[in-house]
Amino acid sequence: MIEKWHEKSNGIAFKIIFALVSLSFVLAGVGTGFIGVNTSAVKVNGKEISQREFSDAKNRQQQTMANQMGSQFWDLMDDPKFAAEFDQSVLNNLINDELLRQYIDELKLGVSVDQIKSEIVHSSYFQNNGKFDNNLYQQTLRNAGLNADGYAQIVGQGILFSQMEEGVLGTNFNVPAQEETLAKLLFQKRQVRLASYSLANEVKKQTASQEELQAFYDKHKAQLVLPEQFVVEYVTLSPKQVENKVQITDEQIATYYEANKAQYVTKSESQLAHIQVANEAEAQAIEQQLKSGTDFATLAKEKSLDKLSATKGGDLGWAKAGTFPTEFEKAANALQVGQVSQPVKMGDEYHIIKVLDRKPETALPLEKVKENIVNTLRQELVGAEYSTVTRDMATSAYENAGSLEEVAKVAGVEVQTTPMFTRETLPEALKSDSVTKVLFEGDLAQSGQNSEALEVGNENASRTMFLRVKQYQPQREKTFDEAKSEVEAMVKREKAETALLAQAEAQVKALSEGKNEVTFGGAQTLVYVQAQAEQPAFAKVVFAMPKPTDKPTFSVARNVQGDVLLVALDKVEDGLLSEFKPLQAQFNESNRTTLRADLINNLRERASIDVNEEFMQQLNSTAQ
Repeated sequence: MIEKWHEKSNGIAFKIIFALVSLSFVLAGVGTGFIGVNTSAVKVNGKEISQREFSDAKNRQQQTMANQMGSQFWDLMDDPKFAAEFDQSVLNNLINDELLRQYIDELKLGVSVDQIKSEIVHSSYFQNNGKFDNNLYQQTLRNAGLNADGYAQIVGQGILFSQMEEGVLGTNFNVPAQEETLAKLLFQKRQVRLASYSLANEVKKQTASQEELQAFYDKHKAQLVLPEQFVVEYVTLSPKQVENKVQITDEQIATYYEANKAQYVTKSESQLAHIQVANEAEAQAIEQQLKSGTDFATLAKEKSLDKLSATKGGDLGWAKAGTFPTEFEKAANALQVGQVSQPVKMGDEYHIIKVLDRKPETALPLEKVKENIVNTLRQELVGAEYSTVTRDMATSAYENAGSLEEVAKVAGVEVQTTPMFTRETLPEALKSDSVTKVLFEGDLAQSGQNSEALEVGNENASRTMFLRVKQYQPQREKTFDEAKSEVEAMVKREKAETALLAQAEAQVKALSEGKNEVTFGGAQTLVYVQAQAEQPAFAKVVFAMPKPTDKPTFSVARNVQGDVLLVALDKVEDGLLSEFKPLQAQFNESNRTTLRADLINNLRERASIDVNEEFMQQLNSTAQ
């Protein structure tokens, strides 16, 4: 099987695939493992994946997609077809992961508790100032809806999958001859000269009779349509528009200050000094010297490894609570001003701490925090007023379903009306996912009723909108008179293209017979990978032309503007291996991706997969 994969991965067609596709190996369905009476979602070689595991995996994937796409994802999930495809993708990932787990068991791969612990402790996700932060670790797990055991299972599974990849998928390789062939083809250079025949200029020369126009219209009238058109009335309200309704009194400010006094304080500050040494024996020796009356600052200058503070007698300056590591501050907080701590072990070193001075926590006077309180109160009161007004607007929109006039009166704003527009010419004020969804996918256009409240804009400029369709014209075929100018342009273009191509083909024949009647532009060099990315149709023609021998070869191509090009190919040079090397890692990863997919397909072909169709149908019916 491995040899089969290797043969498949070495084809030229495969080698030029650049897309790197990642499989979901780790996060789907790992770490649930609870016992219950759940029926299965699917059985893979007799191993049950429960409906609960499916739901957990689906919820995690939904959360991931929602974080990436925002509300647009939930709009897509309202489409029964998309929802069914999403559910199927979750099920497929669960099946694939279970097949890989079973394959790993066959390979007898294992992972130790110490490996899992090391992976977690050294993960960049849980690092703070270069060290593992347990609080950050716990918070991240809570946000993901995981416990420590569940996450450990996920990490362990990830390590096993990595072992499997290294042991099986890592067997693929390219021999030097293959790489040289790839370099020659992908970075092949072709020197060409071009003669251009302008399509726009040729179109101007063309004429079209009434009969030609009518015939073209009759043949293509199903594609000649007027899109649906709208005139929309709308009312919008933003939080800023209700600010003038909010008045903040001195009494409110004073009340808020008293209720939240604990927020308006200056943190306590301590002026600390320390002596840092390498081991416990040195720390104990310094402790004894201090007890014998030796000056702390003198010992700090002589003994401390912290040379920056040592020059100041160990003085670390004034610092607010929370500045130093927890163990350091805990020891310092237990001291009175002038006292010295016992040796405190931190990492591989020891610290002796002295409190030089301390400033207690003090309350800030109202005058200093008044502006902050006013801003906070304004934000809260504007938010409350905005919610009240938009709620009243929604009620009015429901009670006066065929008009927005009363809705506008509630908010003290005007009803706005758009000009006639299509989906392609949507007015700027209506450009929002929520608006386009209700306007183009629902029955609002035909009903003439008010919409529900729609949230438009972004977090920094959110608005509430109500709209109704005042005029609606459904999509229809254009009449001949409506389409005439469009049809005329199409007929002339079609005739111009035919004429130019015939002219160019005649020139190619003449050139091949040695009759040079064409003025070409200057020579230019095209590289396959670059030309294929920028002008694929043009590149396809140029790099399919026969290589020249004693004279150029010729062909006809088109550019992106539609102009016809006469191509003279003068020289071909193979690409160099050095040009291919920067892409080596991408090709290797592409190989691994395809091999991974082949592995899963192979495991699926040999597996017994029993899907609970009733359960999946229930999901589909719920989505509908």
